[in-house]
This record gives sequence, structure tokens and C-alpha cells, in this order.
Amino acid sequence: MQILVIFLILGTLFVLFSAFAEDYYFNRKINIIKKSFNILSQQNISDISAESKIIMSLEEQKLKFIICDEKFNPVYFTKNKKDKSNISAKIQRRIIDKQDKFEEGKINTKNGFSKIVGMGILSQNGHKYYLYIYELKTNMQIHLSYYKLFFGIIVIVTAIVGVIVSIITSNMICGPIKQIERHTREAVNNNYNVNISEEQEFKELSGLAESINKMMSKIREQIDSLEKEIQRKTHTENLRRQFVNNVSHEMKTPLAIISNQVEMLELLNDENKKKEYCQSIIEEIESMSGMLNDMIMVYSIQSDEKNLKVVNSDINELLQLSVRDYDKLFDANHITVHEEYPKQCFACVNETFFTQAVSNYLTNAIKHCKNNGNIYVRLMSYDDYIRVEVENDGNQIDETYKDNIWNMFYQGNESYTLNGQKGSGLGLYLVKSIVHLHRGRYGFYNTDTGVAFYFEMPKEQNKI
Repeated sequence: MQILVIFLILGTLFVLFSAFAEDYYFNRKINIIKKSFNILSQQNISDISAESKIIMSLEEQKLKFIICDEKFNPVYFTKNKKDKSNISAKIQRRIIDKQDKFEEGKINTKNGFSKIVGMGILSQNGHKYYLYIYELKTNMQIHLSYYKLFFGIIVIVTAIVGVIVSIITSNMICGPIKQIERHTREAVNNNYNVNISEEQEFKELSGLAESINKMMSKIREQIDSLEKEIQRKTHTENLRRQFVNNVSHEMKTPLAIISNQVEMLELLNDENKKKEYCQSIIEEIESMSGMLNDMIMVYSIQSDEKNLKVVNSDINELLQLSVRDYDKLFDANHITVHEEYPKQCFACVNETFFTQAVSNYLTNAIKHCKNNGNIYVRLMSYDDYIRVEVENDGNQIDETYKDNIWNMFYQGNESYTLNGQKGSGLGLYLVKSIVHLHRGRYGFYNTDTGVAFYFEMPKEQNKI
């Protein structure tokens, strides 16, 4: 209805303008012609020239003049470059042939087909002067057509603005209801993260919006609670699976050693040898038990990193003890170990986890080191962190696998190891987990002769 009223009003205005603008213009121009006649009657006609300010001001209003004396000699005429007829012909057509329409002391006007005309006679100093004042309609009609076009554009623009204002006004009234309807439909599609404005113009709508918001809030709370419970159970299940996988990985070698030693016991008659084997079995079992406890602790701490217990430890000592545990494997595989330690290096770490990470790097280095190769163990101490590097001679790692090798069970396309062994893909994943617990960094880089793995741990940690 608003749009209809706007178009009705503007359409009426445009029709009125089109119907009466031209007549209004003609009547106004005739009044100007009469006024010009009165102005010229107060001037000395014989002195009028093109430089006369009066004439110039009147011609600026699109008026043209032909003035002659009683003998029809030209006194003044407006020059028109487009009109090629001479002044005598103009006087003949417009004054001499129409003398009956001229009156002394008075101007007669006419709204002709092609021009608006004013004709009159002035008497000055014993002479009569014929005045023919006119304006061609061509320019005027062109101007009016532009005015109509301009007015039409104004009408269209005003209509568009009116439509926009009408839409805005309608939305102010109907918007709240539509908003409530839209949000309710979204809630039906399980999108409960909606909030309807409660600042409505009508208190009934405000109350409805408040009730719907409370309902949505309750639903969101229940959904969030369910999602958190699902995430917690999923995380727990993932930790359980990781634990089982890592246990199977880390226990495989000790169990194989125990199995071999038990088989050897049946073949041995020497009591001393049997005691040695029994002692070795006990040591392996204790090692497995300790390792199992460590892994249980790792995965329990992954759900709560604040439980990480660290102490200020001598990293030189921890690292050297870890390396010494592998001396027999180094000798058995003809591997030469090169160690580099700073004079003093202390940091706050969990000693069990730190040793486990170093052991996994050393195991990985032995598996991938070539026969008669070298392994380099380096410890570097900086102001804020320590860095442990284990480098081995062997095949380099393709950069395309640099992220995947840290994933669980990933072995790569080229995982051939010393003596044809292949890893299970859990060792580096366990290193990553331990380094994450210490809020450190890990990685590797290829060297000229092989690969160097490293991890960094900050020196200062929250102690619990």
C-alpha cells in the first residue's frame, strides 16, 4: 500500500508537470516580454546598441529584438548567425506586413506556433519606433523536454527511495516476527546457536523471544555436555588403543629374549650358567615392568599435562647412562659411537621419560645404521633449553615423509633396517608424545652421510 501511494502521488505530479509546465513557461515568458517593452520605453531608443547593458540583460533571457523607425529603417536588431535572411526582409515580414497588430504605447503578445511574440510602438522625441520582441520556441521546447526527462528521473529515483523506505518500515514492523520464525526453523535443523533479540517494540514479542532464547540455551547446554562426554570417551579409547599398541611394540623384544633364554635353560647342565640366565630373565622382566609402568604414566599424563613431574637433572649423566646401555649392541653391530657433551648441563625433565626418548632414538639409529658405521650422540645446552641429537650413517629420509614418520605405525616406503629388520612404527611416535609432554620440539634433518634426529626440552618447567 505504501508503494502504491508513492507511485500514485509521483505519477500525478509528473502528469501535472507534463500538462501545465509548457503553458506556465509561455505565460511567464509573455510577462517578461511585456516587462521588457516597459523597460525599453524608458530608454532612448535611438541610442540602443549591442553594447547596451539593458539590451544585453534582456537578450540573456533568450529574447530577440527588431527595432525600426516610422520609415522602417532598422535601429537595432538581434543578430542571429543561423538566420541568413537580411534585416530588410525581416522588417518586411514581421513589422510592415503586420502593422495592424502594432499599437502605440502598448505591446500586443501572441503565443504562436514557432515563437512567442510581442509587438508595440513607442513614441520618443517626435519619432515612432516599432518594437518586435520574440523568442523562438525551438530552444524552449528542447529545454522543456530536458526538464521532463529530469523530472522523470527524479520521479523514478524518488520511487526507488520510497520503495526502500517502505521496505525498511515494513521490516521494522514485521522483522521481529520473521526473525523469530527463521530462528525457530534453524533450531528444527539442529542449529541451536541462535539468539533472538529481546529488545522488541512490543512486549509480547519480547516475552516470546526471551522464552525461545531460554529454551535454546538449555538445549545448547545439553548438547555441549553430550559432545564433551563423547570427546572424553573418544580420547580415552584412543589412549587405550595407543597404550596397547605401544605395549606390544616395546614388549616384543624383551619377550623374545626371555623366550630364548628359557629354551636355553632346558639345554644347560651348568648350574652357574642357569643362574646367569635366570638373573638375566629377572632383569628383563623388571625392565618390562618398569617400561610398562612408564607407558601407563605417559598415556595417563596425556589427558592431564599438569601431572608431569620434573626434577632438575644432570643431563650429561642421564644421556651417558642411556648410551652405555647400548654398548653391547654397538659392538655387536660394529658401530662406532662418538659422543659430545658440554662441560655442564642441567635441566628440569622427567628422567624416566627423557631416558625413554633417548633410548628410542638410539634404537632407531642402530636399526638404520649401516655396518661398520658411525653414530653421533650430541648434547647442547642453551640459555632456555637443551638439545639432544642422535645421528647415524645410513640412508637419508625423503622430505615427503618428514611429517608421516612421527605417526603411529608409519614405516615409510623405504624402511629397510640393519640385518633386514623393520620397525613397528611406534618408537618415534612415543618420542613425540614425550617431547610434547615437556612442551618441547622434535624433528630430523638429513646429513651428508645419513640422518640426525633431535629433540629440545625447555630448562624451566612447572614442578609438581
